[in-house]
Amino acid sequence: MKFSKIRLGRQGNFILGIILIYFVFFGYICNAYPRFYDTSLNPSRTVQSIVGERLIFLYQILFNPNTFWAFIILFGIMFFVAFRESFYEYAIRNSIWFIPIIMIMSWVWYWILYGFDPTVFYIYFIRIEGYITIITLLCINLLAAFSASIVNEKRKEVYEAAY
Repeated sequence: MKFSKIRLGRQGNFILGIILIYFVFFGYICNAYPRFYDTSLNPSRTVQSIVGERLIFLYQILFNPNTFWAFIILFGIMFFVAFRESFYEYAIRNSIWFIPIIMIMSWVWYWILYGFDPTVFYIYFIRIEGYITIITLLCINLLAAFSASIVNEKRKEVYEAAY
């Protein structure tokens, strides 16, 4: 039996990006803001986390000096996913498609920590912080996609000139 090279298609790149965001990006956030048990308020050990609404409004985490690696991790994931695309138009489109996915993942992580609360939608779209988060994610994703597309095109030019 002969093994062949594993080639991920465009859908594979997109799924790989989702998995990386879920485990690497949000995993880093969970490690940066650990949960702790406060027994002074209630003897039944209430669970508390210091991340709070920052998990919903991600711009507060991305531009916090203590968790600046979150910005670099998100940029790196978007760069990696966009670099693997063969056409830069697909890279830009996929980077835009990641914005609602990241928002939904932040809501899910908030619900995991604090329980299901449907007012998250109302809070997110009524407050200016929600729109700042959307614009921040759009800028990070597009900057990473454009950078990866430029690097990919330069790599192709160098490769064609060498051979």
